[in-house]
Amino acid sequence: MASYSEVLQQAQSEAEIYGVERASVEWLFFELLDWRRNDFIMKKDAAMPEHEVAQFKRGMKRLLQGEPVQYILGYQYFYGEQFKVNPSCLIPRPETEEVMLHFVKQLRPHARVVDIGTGSGNLPIMIKHLAPSTEVFATDISSEALQVARANAAEHKVNVEFLEGNTLEPLIEQGIKVDGLISNPPYISEDELDVMGESVKRYEPQIALFAEDRGLAIYHKILKELPQVLNPEAVVTFEIGYQQGERITQLIHALYPWLNVDVVQDINGNERIASFVWTLESSLDKRHDNNWK
Repeated sequence: MASYSEVLQQAQSEAEIYGVERASVEWLFFELLDWRRNDFIMKKDAAMPEHEVAQFKRGMKRLLQGEPVQYILGYQYFYGEQFKVNPSCLIPRPETEEVMLHFVKQLRPHARVVDIGTGSGNLPIMIKHLAPSTEVFATDISSEALQVARANAAEHKVNVEFLEGNTLEPLIEQGIKVDGLISNPPYISEDELDVMGESVKRYEPQIALFAEDRGLAIYHKILKELPQVLNPEAVVTFEIGYQQGERITQLIHALYPWLNVDVVQDINGNERIASFVWTLESSLDKRHDNNWK
């Protein structure tokens, strides 16, 4: 019977042949065993039971076929918390944590906020954790994704109202107005399909990744609908692609030229956030007039 160390080494060698990262193999190995690295150091020379070997081999088969380790495990970590995921929803990325924190820092107490295109529900759930006084809504066009999001909210014991529909339409239909809007919409251009990783293209939902009009179509739809759902001084925060800052700013200013748009880089120096505070042009005119009186 092979030891834990021997099983892991053999799997890593096999992964190299298939171009799978060693880190993904280790992650799968440790998570299936519910181990940390210290556990491995203590037990690496012990014989690995057959049922554990069989479970790991089943996971490795899927990993070598290109399936993301998060879908194999059935969860992903986001801001230190565990969230259920499956192929009906996008796998949360660490970069989105920065977008969320930027948004939360601007919220007033007891604000009403919405996440557009919620996927697994990681954003609204964490916003509710970080700002408990907020009233939180979330929308998604996918009923399957919303099932995952509702399960995550129940697991985390937070109250989020999930609404099915396209972008802001469920809010408009119900006359819901908000003080904050956050969204990580599909923003990858269909022209970029050839440069995307095979794992992403084969397993993650295309509807959550790609958008027409060079990746800007969903932003455009959301922006056009904003006046119907935003209260004055509402905070709006988008996650954007690393080369989209200028184009997003132009898109916003084409509709609302008076808004002050901030494009913020992430920890890696890439454009990641486009953010602004919602004001009506008429209210700005009034402020301007008052300043001159």
